[in-house]
Amino acid sequence: MAKTHKITGVKPLRSYRENARIILPQKVEEVYTWEPFIRDAARREELHNMRISIKRLRYTMELFRLAYGSPKMRSREVAGTDDKRFTEFLGVIVDLQGILGDIHDCDVVLEVLTDYGTQSEQETIAPGIAKLITQTKETRNADYKTFLEKWEHLSAIGFKQKLLSFFGAACKPKTCY
Repeated sequence: MAKTHKITGVKPLRSYRENARIILPQKVEEVYTWEPFIRDAARREELHNMRISIKRLRYTMELFRLAYGSPKMRSREVAGTDDKRFTEFLGVIVDLQGILGDIHDCDVVLEVLTDYGTQSEQETIAPGIAKLITQTKETRNADYKTFLEKWEHLSAIGFKQKLLSFFGAACKPKTCY
Protein backbone atom coordinates (compact mmCIF):
# COMPACT_ATOMS: atom_id res chain seq x y z
CA MET A 1 0.00 0.00 0.00
CA ALA A 2 1.16 3.50 -0.80
CA LYS A 3 2.69 5.40 2.05
CA THR A 4 1.14 8.75 2.65
CA HIS A 5 3.27 11.71 1.66
CA LYS A 6 4.60 13.80 4.50
CA ILE A 7 2.60 16.98 4.94
CA THR A 8 4.74 20.07 5.46
CA GLY A 9 3.90 23.54 6.71
CA VAL A 10 1.18 22.65 9.22
CA LYS A 11 1.41 24.55 12.49
CA PRO A 12 -0.69 23.56 15.51
CA LEU A 13 -1.34 27.20 16.41
CA ARG A 14 -2.64 28.07 12.96
CA SER A 15 -6.35 28.08 12.39
CA TYR A 16 -8.31 25.16 11.09
CA ARG A 17 -8.82 27.04 7.82
CA GLU A 18 -5.18 27.94 7.38
CA ASN A 19 -4.11 24.34 7.93
CA ALA A 20 -6.77 23.16 5.47
CA ARG A 21 -5.22 25.44 2.84
CA ILE A 22 -1.86 23.82 3.52
CA ILE A 23 -2.91 20.17 3.75
CA LEU A 24 -5.48 19.80 0.95
CA PRO A 25 -3.26 20.92 -1.95
CA GLN A 26 -0.58 18.51 -0.78
CA LYS A 27 -3.13 15.67 -0.78
CA VAL A 28 -4.10 16.62 -4.35
CA GLU A 29 -0.46 16.51 -5.40
CA GLU A 30 -0.11 13.08 -3.80
CA VAL A 31 -2.93 11.77 -6.01
CA TYR A 32 -1.26 13.13 -9.12
CA THR A 33 2.06 11.40 -8.38
CA TRP A 34 0.35 8.23 -9.67
CA GLU A 35 -0.82 9.78 -12.95
CA PRO A 36 2.21 8.62 -15.00
CA PHE A 37 1.17 5.00 -14.42
CA ILE A 38 -2.56 5.06 -15.13
CA ARG A 39 -2.42 4.58 -18.89
CA ASP A 40 -1.02 1.09 -18.46
CA ALA A 41 -3.83 -1.25 -17.41
CA ALA A 42 -1.28 -3.77 -16.13
CA ARG A 43 -0.01 -1.33 -13.46
CA ARG A 44 -2.35 -2.83 -10.87
CA GLU A 45 -0.34 -1.77 -7.83
CA GLU A 46 -0.01 1.83 -8.97
CA LEU A 47 -3.74 2.04 -9.75
CA HIS A 48 -4.45 0.69 -6.28
CA ASN A 49 -2.03 3.22 -4.77
CA MET A 50 -3.80 6.00 -6.64
CA ARG A 51 -7.10 4.77 -5.16
CA ILE A 52 -5.56 4.90 -1.69
CA SER A 53 -4.29 8.45 -2.31
CA ILE A 54 -7.72 9.50 -3.60
CA LYS A 55 -9.30 7.96 -0.52
CA ARG A 56 -6.96 9.98 1.70
CA LEU A 57 -7.82 13.14 -0.22
CA ARG A 58 -11.53 12.38 0.13
CA TYR A 59 -11.42 11.84 3.87
CA THR A 60 -9.23 14.90 4.36
CA MET A 61 -11.67 16.96 2.31
CA GLU A 62 -14.53 15.68 4.46
CA LEU A 63 -12.56 16.57 7.58
CA PHE A 64 -11.99 20.14 6.37
CA ARG A 65 -15.41 20.67 4.79
CA LEU A 66 -16.30 23.42 7.28
CA ALA A 67 -13.35 25.47 6.08
CA TYR A 68 -15.06 25.80 2.70
CA GLY A 69 -18.45 27.38 3.03
CA SER A 70 -19.22 27.64 6.70
CA PRO A 71 -21.97 30.26 6.98
CA LYS A 72 -20.82 31.23 10.49
CA MET A 73 -17.44 32.40 9.22
CA ARG A 74 -18.44 34.20 6.03
CA SER A 75 -21.44 35.71 4.31
CA ARG A 76 -24.16 33.21 3.40
CA GLU A 77 -23.88 34.07 -0.30
CA VAL A 78 -20.17 33.22 -0.51
CA ALA A 79 -20.55 30.26 1.84
CA GLY A 80 -23.36 28.74 -0.21
CA THR A 81 -21.40 29.06 -3.45
CA ASP A 82 -18.25 27.59 -1.91
CA ASP A 83 -20.18 24.77 -0.28
CA LYS A 84 -21.80 23.88 -3.60
CA ARG A 85 -18.45 23.89 -5.41
CA PHE A 86 -16.87 21.89 -2.59
CA THR A 87 -19.65 19.31 -2.86
CA GLU A 88 -19.12 19.06 -6.62
CA PHE A 89 -15.36 18.57 -6.20
CA LEU A 90 -15.93 15.99 -3.50
CA GLY A 91 -18.40 14.15 -5.73
CA VAL A 92 -15.76 13.79 -8.43
CA ILE A 93 -13.26 12.44 -5.90
CA VAL A 94 -15.81 9.95 -4.53
CA ASP A 95 -16.62 8.81 -8.06
CA LEU A 96 -12.94 8.24 -8.92
CA GLN A 97 -12.41 6.35 -5.68
CA GLY A 98 -15.39 4.12 -6.46
CA ILE A 99 -14.26 3.27 -9.98
CA LEU A 100 -10.71 2.53 -8.85
CA GLY A 101 -12.15 0.43 -6.02
CA ASP A 102 -14.14 -1.60 -8.53
CA ILE A 103 -10.99 -2.13 -10.62
CA HIS A 104 -9.08 -3.26 -7.53
CA ASP A 105 -11.89 -5.63 -6.54
CA CYS A 106 -11.67 -7.25 -9.98
CA ASP A 107 -7.89 -7.53 -9.64
CA VAL A 108 -8.25 -9.32 -6.30
CA VAL A 109 -10.95 -11.66 -7.65
CA LEU A 110 -8.82 -12.47 -10.69
CA GLU A 111 -5.83 -13.22 -8.50
CA VAL A 112 -7.85 -15.55 -6.28
CA LEU A 113 -9.51 -17.32 -9.21
CA THR A 114 -6.24 -17.73 -11.08
CA ASP A 115 -4.51 -19.07 -7.97
CA TYR A 116 -7.40 -21.45 -7.38
CA GLY A 117 -7.22 -22.65 -10.95
CA THR A 118 -3.49 -23.29 -10.88
CA GLN A 119 -3.59 -25.01 -7.49
CA SER A 120 -6.30 -27.36 -8.64
CA GLU A 121 -5.29 -30.96 -9.20
CA GLN A 122 -6.88 -30.80 -12.63
CA GLU A 123 -4.90 -30.05 -15.77
CA THR A 124 -7.34 -27.33 -16.83
CA ILE A 125 -9.40 -24.74 -15.06
CA ALA A 126 -13.01 -25.79 -14.47
CA PRO A 127 -15.39 -24.25 -17.03
CA GLY A 128 -17.27 -22.29 -14.39
CA ILE A 129 -14.04 -20.77 -13.05
CA ALA A 130 -12.83 -20.00 -16.57
CA LYS A 131 -16.12 -18.24 -17.36
CA LEU A 132 -15.95 -16.25 -14.12
CA ILE A 133 -12.36 -15.21 -14.95
CA THR A 134 -13.47 -14.06 -18.41
CA GLN A 135 -16.43 -12.10 -17.02
CA THR A 136 -14.28 -10.49 -14.33
CA LYS A 137 -11.67 -9.47 -16.92
CA GLU A 138 -14.41 -7.92 -19.06
CA THR A 139 -15.79 -6.02 -16.07
CA ARG A 140 -12.32 -4.82 -15.12
CA ASN A 141 -11.59 -3.68 -18.67
CA ALA A 142 -14.88 -1.77 -18.81
CA ASP A 143 -14.20 -0.14 -15.42
CA TYR A 144 -10.65 0.73 -16.45
CA LYS A 145 -11.94 2.30 -19.69
CA THR A 146 -14.51 4.30 -17.71
CA PHE A 147 -11.79 5.50 -15.32
CA LEU A 148 -9.49 6.59 -18.14
CA GLU A 149 -12.31 8.42 -19.93
CA LYS A 150 -13.24 10.28 -16.74
CA TRP A 151 -9.59 11.07 -15.98
CA GLU A 152 -9.00 12.38 -19.52
CA HIS A 153 -12.14 14.52 -19.29
CA LEU A 154 -11.02 15.92 -15.94
CA SER A 155 -7.59 16.67 -17.39
CA ALA A 156 -9.16 18.41 -20.39
CA ILE A 157 -11.24 20.72 -18.20
CA GLY A 158 -8.33 21.53 -15.86
CA PHE A 159 -9.82 19.80 -12.83
CA LYS A 160 -6.56 19.67 -10.87
CA GLN A 161 -5.91 23.39 -11.27
CA LYS A 162 -9.51 24.25 -10.45
CA LEU A 163 -9.35 22.13 -7.31
CA LEU A 164 -6.02 23.61 -6.21
CA SER A 165 -7.28 27.11 -6.91
CA PHE A 166 -10.46 26.47 -4.96
CA PHE A 167 -8.59 25.16 -1.95
CA GLY A 168 -6.37 28.22 -1.93
CA ALA A 169 -8.91 30.83 -2.94
CA ALA A 170 -11.90 29.72 -0.89
CA CYS A 171 -10.22 30.83 2.30
CA LYS A 172 -8.45 34.17 2.11
CA PRO A 173 -6.12 35.06 4.98
CA LYS A 174 -8.45 37.77 6.31
CA THR A 175 -11.32 35.25 6.59
CA CYS A 176 -9.26 32.45 8.14
CA TYR A 177 -9.93 32.63 11.85
